[in-house]
Amino acid sequence: MEIFIVDGGSVDNTINIVKEIAHKYDNIKTLFNEKKIQSCAFNIGVENSTCPIIIRLDAHSTYHPEYIRLIVSHLADKKYGNVGGRWIIKPQRKGLIPEANAIANQMRFAIGGADFRVGSELKEVETVPFGGFRREVIEEIGEMNPNLPRGEDNEYNARIIKAGYKILFNPNIIATYYARPDLTSFLHQMYANGFSIGVLLRCYRQSVGLRHIVPLIFFLSIIILLVLGVFLRVAWWILICELALYFLCSLVASIIEANKYGWRFLMILPWEIFLVHISYGWGILVGLFKGRY
Repeated sequence: MEIFIVDGGSVDNTINIVKEIAHKYDNIKTLFNEKKIQSCAFNIGVENSTCPIIIRLDAHSTYHPEYIRLIVSHLADKKYGNVGGRWIIKPQRKGLIPEANAIANQMRFAIGGADFRVGSELKEVETVPFGGFRREVIEEIGEMNPNLPRGEDNEYNARIIKAGYKILFNPNIIATYYARPDLTSFLHQMYANGFSIGVLLRCYRQSVGLRHIVPLIFFLSIIILLVLGVFLRVAWWILICELALYFLCSLVASIIEANKYGWRFLMILPWEIFLVHISYGWGILVGLFKGRY
């Protein structure tokens, strides 16, 4: 097993920790990623590896002891081009905002119903986080797009499916993902995720599903109704009804989560979800017109 730590210029103690461990194990190496984006990190790892199976393990996460074994066992079936599993999402630290960020990350109404967030059944899907690949599939599909700072997994998985392979989700393949620790960084992440969807909409639409663009539709509806409201009073009533229905749905979804995690989250989740959708929708719009591929 080859283990590569692909470092994008970290300023914490990562490199020193890796060097210390590498003194004991000669199969651990540090590689440097000058572009500092995930797609390039993946490509660098593949280029330096000689193994027949490549498994991507991103930061902000820890991995279940069976993670690698289960991926490898499924890749024995050559119809699968990518195999991945489920995220268990936790806060980076205690506190109302960090914990609310973790809860929002796994709410269907907030982030969407992707199987890796909410799924519980073994099934073929459109995408999985990170994942494991056979080298022969990577050689056929090609490298990840080095010009995509985000959304590279959506685009790559779409290419895998287009080539005739399946993507397998196994809920027993578990990674624990740690959500952003504050509201500002969380909303910035949502904006950046939306931005990547905007870029993909313009350049590789096959990798974008309807659920990805719902926040854009919601965002545009608010803007359009606000503008129309200057000329037509009925537009204000439509906007009020839309927002009332939206916040009612958000409140119901938040009550369900607050019942599981604590009622103190009820005072923040509806507003946080709204900000998430606005940030994501605005990101899509900007990416659609300004993003580079």
